[in-house]
Amino acid sequence: MTTLQTSTTQDIFAPIEKDLDRVVEVITELSIEEIERCPAGIDALDTIDDRLAHVMATPGKKMRPAMTLLASKLWGATPDDKVISMAVAVELLHIAALIHDDTVDDADVRRGKATAGFLWGNNFAVLLGDYVFATSAKFVCATGSVRLISRFAETIAELARGELHEMVGNWVLPVTVDEYFSRIYDKTASLFSTSAESGAVLGGADDASITALRDYGYNLGMAYQVRDDVLDYESTTDELGKPANQDILAGKLTLPAIYAFEDPEGAKAIENFYNLPDNERELALGDLLDLIRTKGGVERAEKTTADFIEKAVLSLETAPPSASRDSLTAIALRVNSR
Repeated sequence: MTTLQTSTTQDIFAPIEKDLDRVVEVITELSIEEIERCPAGIDALDTIDDRLAHVMATPGKKMRPAMTLLASKLWGATPDDKVISMAVAVELLHIAALIHDDTVDDADVRRGKATAGFLWGNNFAVLLGDYVFATSAKFVCATGSVRLISRFAETIAELARGELHEMVGNWVLPVTVDEYFSRIYDKTASLFSTSAESGAVLGGADDASITALRDYGYNLGMAYQVRDDVLDYESTTDELGKPANQDILAGKLTLPAIYAFEDPEGAKAIENFYNLPDNERELALGDLLDLIRTKGGVERAEKTTADFIEKAVLSLETAPPSASRDSLTAIALRVNSR
């Protein structure tokens, strides 16, 4: 195992530690600003500030803003206010997408904390997500880059399209690998790709290097989502910080099950599971998960994750050697250690 693979998160973020702290500060300050907007005589607790603080304070991995900051340094530039604004924008977009994702999935827990929908109802959660989406757009506009504003708008559309395709695709068989890849690009890899590409643009990279960083983000995002889907077959709710085994119970086929479906016995088992009454699926879940593992679905999905990680690392070879490139490499290599 290489040194990069064993690096801690603190080591990985070392080249951008102060800049990443500033991103977190800006996001934290957004809920404080809501208090200041509150008209005299109205209790701040009646405004959205506490609820914004709840969804924004939930600790995440900060991968997306870190990618923007690190990519901006690859060709010798120092992150400026425009880079900080872009990093804030991609993290806010990620937060907004999670709020909407949890609302669509009717999820109660995210990263071990109650979701906005669970606490305040789905109607409020949707509007809260919309508010964070709009706020993210304000920050990307602060970069002054028409190219990035356009790409950011495309990313918002892709995120929404991913959720829509996922909703209409539930309980539909069969699902091809290509259909799955298209869906996870929209819902996950699109924002990873934008995060890395935007850093390269603001860092003054040439077009070939910008494309390489976009490819890095794409492959990293694909690896991240496939790995996340594999974890649903390997982990408990406590380990995941969200309900486990919910995809297949919701009629959503992810890559391990799609691979298992290619085997006739696996296909029959999944079809039978889909045809069960709702109250019987939970009881049949354990046997189905065992069969998916037996048919090699999980193992093949893990191999697919490794392939995407390898492609992500290779995409970085256009950048000169640096601590920032090492950090981006380490981020990719750590995907499989989650």
